[in-house]
Amino acid sequence: MSESARRTIGPLVVLLVGVVGCALLAIWSSDLPDRVASHFGADGADGFSSITELIVLTAATAVVGAVIAGVGAFVVKEPVTSRIVTGIGTGTATFVIAVTIWITGRQRGLDDASSATASVWLTAVCGVGALVLAVAVAFATPVRPVGYGRTAPVGEVPVAHDGQRSWTGTASVGAGGLVTVGAAVAVLCGLGVVMANWYLLGVAVLVAAVGLALTGSIQVSVSEDGFRAASRIGWPVIAMPLSEIRRAEVVEVNALRDFGGWGYRVSGRRNLRGAKGFVLRSGQALLVVGDDRREVVVVDGAADAAGVLNALVSR
Repeated sequence: MSESARRTIGPLVVLLVGVVGCALLAIWSSDLPDRVASHFGADGADGFSSITELIVLTAATAVVGAVIAGVGAFVVKEPVTSRIVTGIGTGTATFVIAVTIWITGRQRGLDDASSATASVWLTAVCGVGALVLAVAVAFATPVRPVGYGRTAPVGEVPVAHDGQRSWTGTASVGAGGLVTVGAAVAVLCGLGVVMANWYLLGVAVLVAAVGLALTGSIQVSVSEDGFRAASRIGWPVIAMPLSEIRRAEVVEVNALRDFGGWGYRVSGRRNLRGAKGFVLRSGQALLVVGDDRREVVVVDGAADAAGVLNALVSR
C-alpha cells in the first residue's frame, strides 16, 4: 500500500463506522419507540431524540471525525502531532457512534423509551474499543521525515570533557503531578458518593495506584548504548540507541505551559512541538534529539547527562 493510501486509513475507517451506524439505525427504526432515549442522568433517561435526529447526528459525527483524521494525516507535518490528531479524530468519532448505536439498540421492542437504561460498563467497553482502534490507526498512518538533527538547537548543548562514559539519575513527580492525581481521585470519589456508585471509588484508587506506578518515578540512564528512561516497573519506556542520537540539549521546561500537565506528555508549543517524554515537574530537562524524534525527561543533573551523551555521540 502506498504512503498516500495509508494516510486515508483514518478518514475511511471513521466514514465506514458512520455508514454502518446509520444503516443499523435505519434497519432498527421500526422496532424503536417514536422518541429514543439519547441522554441519561442519575435518575435514568432525561433526553430523547427521533431516529432521524440520531441518524443525522451519527452521519455528522463521522464526517467531522473523518475531517479531523484527514487533517492529522495530510496537513500536520510534525510526526507525533500528526498521529495524535489522526487518532483523536478516529477514536472520538468511533466512541460517540458506538455508544449511540449500543444505547439505541438496547431500546428495540420498548414502547416507552423512558424505561431505557445505560451502563457505565457499556461506555467503558466502547471507550476501550475506540482507544484500541485509534492507536492502531495512528501507528498505521505514515509520518513525514522532519530532520530534527539538522535544525538549530532550542537549548544549550554541553559536552563533557572528563571522559565519563555513563550517567544515571532519577526523575520524581513534583507537587503539580501529585495535586493532579489527588484532584482526579477526589473528583471520582465525589461522583461515586453523589451517584451512589461504589465502583467509582474503586476506580479512583486504581487511577491513583496506576498513575503513580507508571510515572511516579523514572530511572534515566546515558551510556554507550544510548539513552533510556523507564518507570520502576519497566513500562512505559523510552529508548534511543546511540547511533540514532544527533545531540542532547538542556532546556527549561514549564510542565503546564509547555506540555499541558504532568506525566508522559507531548508538547505542542513553539520550539518544543512534538517533543515527548516524562514531564513529572517543571525545571531543567534533558532533550535527546534524533533525526525524526525528540525525547524529553525533566531530571536533576540534566546538564551533566547531556554533556556525557554529547561526548559519546561525538566520539
